[in-house]
Amino acid sequence: MISFDDLLEHKIKTGIHQFKTLGIIGLVEFCDGIEYAYMSILIAIVQKEWDLNKQQTASLGSIFLLGIVMGNCLCAFIADLIGRKTTFTIFTGLSVFLIYYTSICNSFNQMMFLRLFFGIVFGTSYPLGYVFITEVSEPKYRGRFAYTMGLLFVVGKIYLAILCFFYLDDYTSGNWRGLIRINGIPVALAFIFSLFFLKETVRYYLNRGKYQIAYEEIEQIISENTGIQEHLTDDEKNGLVIWQDKQNEINQIQQINKYGILSKEYRFITIRIWLLYILTNMQNMSIYLLMPFLFTDNNSGLSSMLYMFIVELVFAISLYIFIDDPNIGGRKMVIGYSAILLIFANGLLYLLRQKFLFIGLLLIKLATRALFSTLGLVCCESYPLSLRSQGTAMAYGIGKSSAIPSPFFLFPLFYIDPYLPFAVMCLFSVIMLIIDCFIENDKTMKPLESLKQD
Repeated sequence: MISFDDLLEHKIKTGIHQFKTLGIIGLVEFCDGIEYAYMSILIAIVQKEWDLNKQQTASLGSIFLLGIVMGNCLCAFIADLIGRKTTFTIFTGLSVFLIYYTSICNSFNQMMFLRLFFGIVFGTSYPLGYVFITEVSEPKYRGRFAYTMGLLFVVGKIYLAILCFFYLDDYTSGNWRGLIRINGIPVALAFIFSLFFLKETVRYYLNRGKYQIAYEEIEQIISENTGIQEHLTDDEKNGLVIWQDKQNEINQIQQINKYGILSKEYRFITIRIWLLYILTNMQNMSIYLLMPFLFTDNNSGLSSMLYMFIVELVFAISLYIFIDDPNIGGRKMVIGYSAILLIFANGLLYLLRQKFLFIGLLLIKLATRALFSTLGLVCCESYPLSLRSQGTAMAYGIGKSSAIPSPFFLFPLFYIDPYLPFAVMCLFSVIMLIIDCFIENDKTMKPLESLKQD
């Protein structure tokens, strides 16, 4: 029996098509890095410029995250209905308009409204990056392609940090309006390129029963990657149909259409992934919300943020090298290493405080970057095609939902003791390590779609 993974490895192979897809969807991951770094800076500047109270400051941090969660949930269902490409194109286009209107916002209420809707629109498009890249990549390169997304996320933060030198005076003042307009350029490019160059995934066409379109797309991709005009044989076409029929049969047996990612077969891995995303997002928010305030209290300049992002990039490149080696890397081991690093960094940051500030924050950022990149892969590899968008987007949404209330307990803890939040995060990291021990079915270097009898 032939599967699409077989064709991908032996006939389609890796080439221009995969790199072109990565380049387009990677722009949104690049923008995601910009947005998360920008979010904390925007809050710090607007708090001072508009004289916001503590409640308003926390609300401004949470409203964007609420929008992200709503967008993730929207993506979970429409991406499998109208397609990955259509969803990506529509919502990156809407993001461009919302970024511009945010830059001319003049009141707290307007800002709350625009940040909510930008969160919804952006939250619908960015989970599709890992879905796209896992569905078009060979098993032996899937991890590295996905980790390249993580590299682009870090590059986005470096890009923002460099722009801060031109647009900001410090962490609490500067031309934030000009900064946000410049940050809209990569999103606009992603929208334009997706209109003309991004292709729908072949796996999506197969799952929807559009076999003729799938055959034509496969032949075009072979030509694009190899430069050879080659047609699928009748055996290959029939093999793909039989393979997809068996996938559909298994989906019916597992009652996937009825229960989705909470069907019996996927319930426990879903809950584990959700818990890991929740804990990782809470740790991530402790950095992004508190970093500008901690650096200000420590009299650190904008250069501290830039140096931190550059070191994070070097670390992310090192992960790229061994993520697809099951002997020294692999998904489960990276999650475990990251949890141990978080326990160490949070604990020492709480105990040593300012003496360990830069190194502690850096180690936490390295660990969370590894976790987000790996969890994105685990999500896509844990579910069949019919649940992949739903599973990935819902995991993103559940994780982000835990971050919504985080400003309301992180800031009170911060006002009691600036380093108390890290003591709490140290305990959360222990829980993360325990959960990792129960993760099974690591698909490092394995086919994306597989049947039980295989």
